[in-house]
Amino acid sequence: MKYFIANWKANKNLNEAVQWIDKFLTLPLRSDSAKVVVCPPYPLIFPLKEKIKNTKNIYLGVQDISSFEFGSYTGEVSAKTLQGLVEYVIIGHSERRKYFNENTQTLFKKTQLAKTYGIEPILCIRDEKDAIPDRVQIVAYEPVYAIGTGNNESVKKVLEMKQKLNLPIPYSFIYGGSVNKDNASSYLDSSEIDGFLVGGTSLDPTEFFKIIKLG
Repeated sequence: MKYFIANWKANKNLNEAVQWIDKFLTLPLRSDSAKVVVCPPYPLIFPLKEKIKNTKNIYLGVQDISSFEFGSYTGEVSAKTLQGLVEYVIIGHSERRKYFNENTQTLFKKTQLAKTYGIEPILCIRDEKDAIPDRVQIVAYEPVYAIGTGNNESVKKVLEMKQKLNLPIPYSFIYGGSVNKDNASSYLDSSEIDGFLVGGTSLDPTEFFKIIKLG
């Protein structure tokens, strides 16, 4: 089973999201070989959930959660609030670290809260210096210089990073950083890489599907 995770970031409105999922659901996904996780902005979660409720191996995730469990934190979206709506959450993306100054302590708290409320963390790391909390089962390696630049990391260097991490078993190790249909197969040829976290390419359902069918 390979993971194909679509990180829409701060893109799409309701109409665009519905058009995306309607198109994606017409494509011949082989449900036995791919686990697809769509991570839209918060307001689009429920409309998409209604669309996929009768489909197999398509799941919803979010791009972040609050480091607070609940309470008087205006504007925050907690793991408790998201319980029952999503199955996955992206934690520690380099854009969160850069633009919102998220540190290791914050990310550990978010991971713990996600686990408490039954949401599986997808922990993003930039290199071997980024700490990985206990109980994390999905690690996404995203070298900063490869994100949105078109300069994807070589398979050799991705596997070298995996060795440096010395991850516990069981875990899934996925790659993100300028993944597209032209370079995806080289990663999937390795049994050591368990899928992708896809940014820009995932905004087009057809292009995203072209990556998935390579798995």
